[in-house]
Amino acid sequence: MKLNLITLAILTAAAPAMAADFSLSKANTDKVSANEWQCKRCIAPSELSGEIAIGAGYTGLDDLHAGNALGQEEDGAFGAINGRATANSDGGWRATTTAHNLGLDNGDAGVSASNGTVELHADYRQLNKLESDQASTPFYFSDDQLVGGEPYTPVLGIERNRISVGISATTSLAGLALDGDLGYRTEEKQGHKVVSVATPSPVNLAKPVDSRTDELTAATSVVGDNWLAALSYLGSVYDNDSQEVYHNTYGSLLAPEPDNETHQVTLSGNLRGQSGVFDGRVSLGRMIQDNALVNAQTSPIQSWDGQVDTLDMDARYTLMATSRLRLQLAGRYSERDNHSSSLEFPQYDFNATTGLVSENLLLDSEDTRASAKVQYRLAKGYRVDAGYQFDRQERSHSARETTDAHRLWAGVKITVLDLWQVALKGGISQRDGSRYQANDLSSSEENPLLRKYHLADRDRIEAEVKLRHQPMASLSVDLNLQFADDHYSDTEIGLTGASDYGYQLALSYLVNTQLSLYGFAGQQWINTDQRGDNWRAEINDGFVSLGAGFEYSGLLQDKLTLGGDYLFANSDSNSGAANGQFDDYYQYSHSVGLFAEYRLSPRSQLRLDYRYERYYDTDYASVAVDAVDGLITLGDLDHNYNAHQLMLSYSISL
Repeated sequence: MKLNLITLAILTAAAPAMAADFSLSKANTDKVSANEWQCKRCIAPSELSGEIAIGAGYTGLDDLHAGNALGQEEDGAFGAINGRATANSDGGWRATTTAHNLGLDNGDAGVSASNGTVELHADYRQLNKLESDQASTPFYFSDDQLVGGEPYTPVLGIERNRISVGISATTSLAGLALDGDLGYRTEEKQGHKVVSVATPSPVNLAKPVDSRTDELTAATSVVGDNWLAALSYLGSVYDNDSQEVYHNTYGSLLAPEPDNETHQVTLSGNLRGQSGVFDGRVSLGRMIQDNALVNAQTSPIQSWDGQVDTLDMDARYTLMATSRLRLQLAGRYSERDNHSSSLEFPQYDFNATTGLVSENLLLDSEDTRASAKVQYRLAKGYRVDAGYQFDRQERSHSARETTDAHRLWAGVKITVLDLWQVALKGGISQRDGSRYQANDLSSSEENPLLRKYHLADRDRIEAEVKLRHQPMASLSVDLNLQFADDHYSDTEIGLTGASDYGYQLALSYLVNTQLSLYGFAGQQWINTDQRGDNWRAEINDGFVSLGAGFEYSGLLQDKLTLGGDYLFANSDSNSGAANGQFDDYYQYSHSVGLFAEYRLSPRSQLRLDYRYERYYDTDYASVAVDAVDGLITLGDLDHNYNAHQLMLSYSISL
């Protein structure tokens, strides 16, 4: 035995020189019996793995809007597929397919294949945003003609179908890693949306939506030892098949969204040093709209050459000055240069034509931003952060062509306390700029004392508190508090003040290995003060969300698992206008989800799901058909419903 150990040591030390192969495949196993061997750590990859669930269910609803929460807009039976499956081939390829609520009105599916060098993928997704099936209107569309007739009930909402395909590859070039990506996505949108026109009296319509957006992306990157360079392209083409709203008597009432396209090329890079990292990006883009305009009597222009060139640059340098001190400097510049056609249009003074003509204004903009941030570790578990940000925005033909914003903030994070983590942050900011002037180019019909809220001088203070308490390993409590107050000191007419404050509370508790609980609650309040020539108004918006859930496993000899979730959401808006002409908005919803999962075998199980939603809203802007003389609406579109959904699914592990 002693000789064998010495020999083994010599062979091991000399292995690089002798190029000996000690791999398992080269071992002499002729006299070894493997009948009793068991591999408990290394599991060979299965050719097929994953889980597939096939389900069937029933949805009971009497309002289309419930489909946003339940994923099924029609009353009745449905089927759905969920799951993920992965297959490995002997040639090194790995294929994966996924499905989520496939078969419902909101579902998706995907497939991908990769061999470590090349990856292919394709995805499909359907997204429906449903509003109401209770609308009623005497107007309908025959091609592009608006025609009156018997009332009918169009479905308000948008259905989106999205398909994406792509390929990516990785190789090496001159010792450098080279990556490439190519992707294409198309999305179609169909449905109806609410629009308003004048004929000459106000009329609300359910305008058809039928459009398509195609996007193409291409990118390549080269990676070195301490640097990276990437070049990418993004192109988008929007094609609107909807027609203008045209009436035989009143002419063109509403133009469709114009066809357009955008193109952008981006060069980005990253350079890493011993103690610092530099990131940079430069993007050049162009937005084009060159289709014909509608033949409206008030806009007789038949051709349009719209073009906006864009430039975006940003850079960031992060320096680890010492083991305790970290610095970051960043800058950004953005420019929008408008090269569109400038044409003459007749000008109107409320209801009377003045006879004057004026050119449309070509609006350019520039945005310059710079920031500095410092992070210093005082001691173990104590960290201080502080920063400053400057933002200058320049706009042509604006009531205020330049605004400057300064923001200063600081915070402290404490993680050394027993059972507690504390983070405090506060800041102040100020916005001012060039002389505010209302003139014929910027706001000819506005009161010269009016200040637009995004241009006016503003002083802001803000604060944030984050607390985490973990009294035991199985229990954690998180509390976040936010507060912000805006004061518009130089505004006599417009928004004069606003406050925004709220909290979020979350709790998770692992009672034992079988039972886990969670809960959360949050509220937010937004209050604004507005002032007019001879009136004042205070608008108070409030939002509430709270929920709780549980999961209990290990029942019936570890075969049954029960779980449930509850969510309540509420929002309301109260207007305190002095004239009392505006009413309030109110909305709430209760959502319940319960499930029972029973394991039939180690590889299969049954699951029963029940979902319920109680929804109610009332909007002052929703007006019945005959509520206002001379106003034609789509009716009262408020919601008040109960909806139920039951689903049974069978899943099997592959």
